[in-house]
Formats: sequence, structure tokens, C-alpha cells
Amino acid sequence: MKTIFRYFGFTLVTSLCLLTCEVSNFDLQENPNLLNPSSADPEFLLNEVQYLFQDIMGDMVINTDDIMRYEAMTDVYSDVAGVNVLNGEWKRYYEALTISNTLEDLAESDSNLLFHNAISKLLTGYLTVTLVDYVGDIPYSEGANPTDFPNPNTDNSVELYKMVLSDIDEAIADIELATFSVSSDLFYNSNKDKWKAFANSFKLRLLIQTRLASSDLGISDLQGQINTLLAKDIIDSSSDDFVYSYASVQEPESRHPYFRRGYINGFAQYMGNYFMYMLKDSKSMRDPRIRYYFYRQSDIDPFSGPPYLACQGDPTVDYCYLGDQYWGLDHGEARTGRGDNLLRTVYGVFPGGGAFDQNQFVGSPHTNNLGGAGFLPILTSYNVKFLAAEAALMLGTNGDPETLLEQGIRASMSKVMNFGNITSTYAATAADVDDYVLEVLNDYRAANTEEERLDVIITEYYLATFGNSIEAYNAYRRTGYPSNIQTPIDNDNPTFPRSFPYPNDEVSTNLSISQKSITAKIFWDKNPDGFIK
Repeated sequence: MKTIFRYFGFTLVTSLCLLTCEVSNFDLQENPNLLNPSSADPEFLLNEVQYLFQDIMGDMVINTDDIMRYEAMTDVYSDVAGVNVLNGEWKRYYEALTISNTLEDLAESDSNLLFHNAISKLLTGYLTVTLVDYVGDIPYSEGANPTDFPNPNTDNSVELYKMVLSDIDEAIADIELATFSVSSDLFYNSNKDKWKAFANSFKLRLLIQTRLASSDLGISDLQGQINTLLAKDIIDSSSDDFVYSYASVQEPESRHPYFRRGYINGFAQYMGNYFMYMLKDSKSMRDPRIRYYFYRQSDIDPFSGPPYLACQGDPTVDYCYLGDQYWGLDHGEARTGRGDNLLRTVYGVFPGGGAFDQNQFVGSPHTNNLGGAGFLPILTSYNVKFLAAEAALMLGTNGDPETLLEQGIRASMSKVMNFGNITSTYAATAADVDDYVLEVLNDYRAANTEEERLDVIITEYYLATFGNSIEAYNAYRRTGYPSNIQTPIDNDNPTFPRSFPYPNDEVSTNLSISQKSITAKIFWDKNPDGFIK
């Protein structure tokens, strides 16, 4: 289905890109088969922008899950952040940008489209900074006009961030002025207040994410700007969360990517042992989210053969097997494909719409599950609380960092435990959450420095952002935390991808772009070389 939509998107974009071409007959009649701004249906265009947005963001999460140890990385960094990884996402981004530009052109002459244009601007802005966060400078001003710019030059990353920050303000103003609703809103059902809360939270995220480089953005009072945003309507409850909801529909394919990976023909990947260790064994109690995040397919001993895990007795492996049927692989473990697809631990009910673990110990395709009706958590109330805690601690912005830390944990726990209408004796309880929060807060209070306290905050953020490794990747490059994160088992000094290379398809066709190294840092990453592994 993705191929069909990609073809559809290409056809649409090709039509839009050819608007300036003369395609008329001898009577100078406009070709009725050519899509142009005057004939394009704005609802149709906005729907395609939204589809492309969730599709790109979902794939970016998959691209980063193994780097951030949610899934096991069974290769090396140079391959998992290789030159072909972003080819598809890159192409779809420019499809979205082209359609968004067309919507903006339509809105200039039709005030009924202010809301449409604002949503489109916010979504493409989010995609723009996401690509910047991964590769750095990208073609933008010339990138969506291949007719005039067959070899588009890149725009400076800092200037693109400034542009998106300005676009957020413009989008909020347009939402407030809009008098017509949107019938194809896949996120907030045309609720203007929720879109404004998302826009403010999006801006807050960008300001905190770039806190080490605020001077590059020309921001002289970062603390004041963040405090202003914190006083506005932001995402502060689960009902305001900016998420994309999947369905259990197979044709067209609408199920969560995690479900498709783990519940159809067996799980071809492995969950990361480090991440499972953090939930299972890093505290005096198990994380209340563990049975929601993971589903254990089997109670077979992974050392019982015919050989399942090759790491037994290997001193270079940190975890190998965590016990209690939590069956994954260490970071950098390449010994895979040992006939254990229906035995290893897979994604659970949250957020991929799989099965809740209540000791069924049957293969994932044979479970009672949500059929893939999960969701993509893009920007949630717990994201906002953790980011606000970081800002309060490191920048002195409004709010108590310890209180915000607790609110972030509780918001995450609530989101997880209330998803899927789970009724089970194995479901987590409020007392479980209270015990967990108390232990984290004790760790926070026992920390001696701001950096140690930040480590606690970002570690909890890491555990809460399961399903959106984009946030974990950005936080890791920004802070270096979690500090105990596992390094590749076969390399104590790896070259961690501080950014991704340009897509090979772009480099091979665009004479204005030269390939870059994965050691190249994004402008807001002011940390030293070798800072993270």
C-alpha cells in the first residue's frame, strides 16, 4: 500500500510541479486533465500532507529504534545509518512540501483555507526540522521546484529553524482568524484549541531542543521565551496529545508498523536487551509498563537449543539473556537468525496495538490482540513535562524540575495503562506507579549535581518515549543521557551517528550536494566528538 501511495504522491506532485508548463491546445484552452491550484481540492491536498507526515514520521522512528537500543542493533552504526536509509523519506518529504506550497498559494486568495494552510504549515515544519535534526542542511527554498532548480542548493540549518519558528507563529495567527473548519483532519478533528496547543508545544520543544545553540538562532532571552510558552495553552493532558491513530484494517494496510513487524509472520528483529533490562532490572521493582511494552512469545529456555542464543558464556556480552523469558539481543550483537522468530520477545500492546503480556506464552500471530490499532506518539503531555523539567533544571525556567519529572512519569504511566482497555490480574496498579515514582524521586534527590539530576530526568524520558525514538535520539545527542546506555558489544569506541548521511539517491542526482560523514554534528549539538557511543 505504501508503494501505491508513493506512486499516487509522485503523480500528484509531478502535476503540481508542471503548473508553469504550457499544456494548452490551439484554442488556448486549459488542459482539463492537469491538476492546478484552481482545480485542486484543498481537503484532498491536506489529507495527502497528513498521510505523508505520519508515513515519514513512522519510518523515521523505525530507522532510529535500533540506534537507540529499543530494538537490538544487529549491525554497525555505519550501516544502520547508511546512505540508503533515508531515500524514501527524503522523496516523500518533497512531495509533502510541494503539496503544502500549493495549499499556501490557494490560501492567499481564499480566506476559507486559513485553517487548512495552518495545519499544512505545522506538519511540513515538523518534517523540515526532523530532516534537519537527522542530516543538517537540506534543500528547501529550491527543493520543491525541480523545473527551475534541477540541482537545488541546501539551505542553512539555522535559517530553516528560524523559518519554522516563524511559521509556527503565523500558523497560530491563521488558526485564530480561520472561520471555516477542516473536514479531513486526521489528528484533532478540526479542534482549533488543540491545534494551537500543539503549535505552542511544538515551539517549546524546538526551543528546549536547541538550548545549547540559542544564540545561533538569535534568541537573547531563552528563559523568557520558554516561560511565555509555558503560560500559554500547551499539551498538558492526554486528550491533547498529538498522535496518529492506526487501525486494524489490512486492505489498505493501516496497521501500526510494530504490529506488522511482530504479529504477522513472526518477529524478524529482536528487542534490545538494554531497554528490557532498564524496565525489568534497573530498579528495585519492575517498571509498571513492562507488560504493555513487551510481549513474551515463549517460556522455552533460550539456551536449550537447537541453538537459540549464541551468547551463552561469551564474556563480551553484557546481558545475553535477562531471564524470565525476556528474550532479546545486546546492542551490536550480529549472531541472529537462529530459528527463534516465534520465541523471542516482541512488541506489546503499547503503542503498536499488539498483545498484552499475561503469561500466555504463545506465538504472537496466535494471540488475542488489538490487530495493529495502535498509535504513533509524536508529541504528548509526557513529552512536554519531561522537556519542561529539563528546562527548569538547566535554564531556570518556571516550574519545579522534580515536580515536572513526577508529572512526566505519571502522564506516561497513565497513557500506557489506559491504552487498550486491558482487564487482567497482571495489569499494573496505582500502587505500582506510586512505588516506581517514589524510587525515581529518591534517586533524583540523592543526586549531587545538576548533571546527575539531568541524567535521572532524561533516563525517565528515554523509558517513556518508547514508540518515538526520534525524541530519544535528539535527547541523547543533546545531553549524553542515559549515562548507563549500552555501547556496542564488539566495539568500545564506536563512531556513533551524530547525524545521518544524505540519501544516496539525492547525492547521485543533485550536483549541488556532496556526501557527509555520520560524525558531522547538527548545529544544536554543541557537545564534543566522542561524547556519546
